[in-house]
Amino acid sequence: MNFRVSSLLAVSLSLCGALFANAALADDWFKIADKVVDYKSETDEVTPKFDEKNVTHIRLVCTQGTVNLHKIVLHMSDGSDKEVDNLGVLTDGMSSRVISVPKGDAKLKKISLKYDSVGSKEMALLGLSKKAHVDVMGKDDDKDKSE
Repeated sequence: MNFRVSSLLAVSLSLCGALFANAALADDWFKIADKVVDYKSETDEVTPKFDEKNVTHIRLVCTQGTVNLHKIVLHMSDGSDKEVDNLGVLTDGMSSRVISVPKGDAKLKKISLKYDSVGSKEMALLGLSKKAHVDVMGKDDDKDKSE
């Protein structure tokens, strides 16, 4: 009996530690932009401002509905591009994998997002689906090292 109780306690403490670690990691991310995704395939552009151009990583977080991510292109100030595809489908509360921004002197000039919201206008009128809302999040690892 004591073995079971101590095992449950150990598992509970491990889960709490993981949750607090994830909360601490989440604080490093900041919102660059938020987008409403239409039911048809579309390409949106996000232009980072000021310090947002210095991010080292980006990811997308779905805050409503369901979005099918086709492709993300990171456009750098030196004219180079980084294209990432096969990102999959995100539902409310899910985030994409972390995408590294190319290192070097070039800064992030803009982000192109190609995606569509899963559902239809007819389903939305019936209350069965909502347009997807997506937050573009950024993280600057270099900022942590300089402080």
